[in-house]
Amino acid sequence: MTLLLTHQDVCAAIDMGGAIAAMEAGFAEEAAGLTTLPARINMKAGGGWLRVGPVAMEGSGWMGFKAMNLTPGKGVRYQVHLYSIASGALLAIMDAQHLTTLRTGATSAVATRRLARPGAGEIAVLGAGAEAAAQLDAMVALGVVRRARIFSPTSARREALARHFQDRGVNAQAVDAPEAMLREADIVLAAVKSVTTVLPGQWLKPGAHVNSVGTARPDQRECDVDCFTRAARIIVDTRQGVFGEAGDAVAARDAIDEGRVAELSCLVAGTVPGRQSDDEITLFKSVGTGLQDIGLAAAIYARAQELGLGAELGEFPYLKAN
Repeated sequence: MTLLLTHQDVCAAIDMGGAIAAMEAGFAEEAAGLTTLPARINMKAGGGWLRVGPVAMEGSGWMGFKAMNLTPGKGVRYQVHLYSIASGALLAIMDAQHLTTLRTGATSAVATRRLARPGAGEIAVLGAGAEAAAQLDAMVALGVVRRARIFSPTSARREALARHFQDRGVNAQAVDAPEAMLREADIVLAAVKSVTTVLPGQWLKPGAHVNSVGTARPDQRECDVDCFTRAARIIVDTRQGVFGEAGDAVAARDAIDEGRVAELSCLVAGTVPGRQSDDEITLFKSVGTGLQDIGLAAAIYARAQELGLGAELGEFPYLKAN
């Protein structure tokens, strides 16, 4: 039986803590060599694009893909198809807007656990959209927020995000300029879709950790080259994806010592070191992968079944016997 899960169903099925646990398990499975993760397909379509990212998770028994498409003047749509490897059955079709936002924050939490200095500290947030909110939500879930300061060029949006976290008991403030908060930050959360740089590396203090998740297209910039060259350790969710799709990483590629770059699965497995000293600057760069999408989709599916969420579609699609 195939389960159809709407945006509201997905939101009700899982929280950030559950998402972080799913990402920890997924990256451990990847590190064990139990996943097949092809490059994403990116295709122009009219004035927009279609992107499809498949994965097979042999250890946990899931396979599937996420499809997302952008139509100019309309927006972006996301969906995930989740299958059982053993039976080949399509188990669920789910809206993946919230899933995408949640897994991005949760993946940053997996990296932050291993790259940031221990304890609660000063958090600087660049951006005030859903992605920025999820990044800060993940840091709250980790317990690393002493104070969060938020900058976005739109004052109403940064004030609204600060109030949202204040209502949850978080010490959060909106600021009207980013430099001071970045120079004092222990952890920087960058979630900005911009064609110009928003995070100058020269503003990072010794010991800072950066999560950069806003750039997933070659025309986008978030970090400048100094962010990459100052980082003692650069961790990426996918080397091919980050240095093939993120414009700021592409721009910095020739200036980076390859020995400082490793994938998050290796960090989770302990085969590459994380932070080595309190003064190191560390950088996590993410564009997202099918592993994150399907790993979280599986957790959402299991929880939705427990809660009785979604609508049954019956046996779908039609099975042609071989």
